[in-house]
Amino acid sequence: MVDVWFAVATLLAPVFAEYAKIRSKAERQFNFIAAAGIFFLLSIAFASTLFLTYIGYAGVYLFEFVGWLFLLIGALWAVFGGLIR
Repeated sequence: MVDVWFAVATLLAPVFAEYAKIRSKAERQFNFIAAAGIFFLLSIAFASTLFLTYIGYAGVYLFEFVGWLFLLIGALWAVFGGLIR
């Protein structure tokens, strides 16, 4: 399962990119990375003891998979499409 600190770090990546002045080159790509952080937080919410049923486990795996997918797409797209120009 995804740790809370990893989700927060994923949400802070666009903030640090803004400080480094590289977010303007890859705006949509960093939006994908921020969306991955939101999906990771949603995965953590489904992992709470309130949702520990089959629906809760399905939500954890679903949102964690979508979060990793968005992170992979955003990171690769930022490297190859936005920042190398």
